[in-house]
Amino acid sequence: MSTKRQGKKKGQPRRMVPTATGAGAEGPVQDEATVMLLQEQYERICHDLEHLRRQRGQLQAQHRFLQQEGQELHVQSQEFLGYLGKRAQWRQGLAVSLSEENQALLAETQQHHQELLACMKAQEEALHKQLLQKEAELAHLTSELEGLRWVQDLQKEQARHIQVLQQELATARKQQLERLQAAKTRFLQEKAAHEQEVQRRAGLWVQEAQGAASRSLQEHSQAVRQQNQELRQELYRLVQRVQKLQAYKHHLQQKVQHLHQEHGFLQDLIPLHSRVGRWMVDP
Repeated sequence: MSTKRQGKKKGQPRRMVPTATGAGAEGPVQDEATVMLLQEQYERICHDLEHLRRQRGQLQAQHRFLQQEGQELHVQSQEFLGYLGKRAQWRQGLAVSLSEENQALLAETQQHHQELLACMKAQEEALHKQLLQKEAELAHLTSELEGLRWVQDLQKEQARHIQVLQQELATARKQQLERLQAAKTRFLQEKAAHEQEVQRRAGLWVQEAQGAASRSLQEHSQAVRQQNQELRQELYRLVQRVQKLQAYKHHLQQKVQHLHQEHGFLQDLIPLHSRVGRWMVDP
């Protein structure tokens, strides 16, 4: 532009040369001021990009925090399931029912956590795309620093856009933390409710078991008493039978003794009978 101006000044009178020289002096001053302004805007854009990078780092840290919270929720769920398994080993029916309920609760919590992670990842990817876009715009500004008078307007627009992104990021972070806290609170409440339900059912089952044991003991005692009574009656019959047998035995012994006596008497009569017979035969 200064070359064209100098070419036009050659056709003018000599008295206009100082004026042309003054205009030529203003051109470098304006170009230098423009360069300084562009450099200042360039530095501001670099600062904004660095700020966005820090925000991306914070978002990644928050993403890792959410993953850690999800793992802690998973560990707490596993511990709670282990606790339920130990408390209800002798009640397999209830243990299976509660295990299914807690598995469903754990699946719902994990699904909610995955949705939060997906939302966070989507926002992180969007922020990463915006950072790449800003870096591309920065490279474009660097290559065309001279003569770009719209850089200031672009910088203002980017500042407003960055502010909007910061507000959206803060809102999303707050909502995600609230959702995570609500999910954690709901899980702990449901865990406590399930534990109370387990204790209540365990108490009822213990009472039922005690009642059944008491009834079984009474029935067993009654059966034992009945058996004892029957055994005593059977023993009484056996004793009576033994007594009769002993009396019959004593009777048989007396009869045998009597027969022995008769036999001895007959043995004593045989010699006498023989002598009487001989006496009767001899004249």
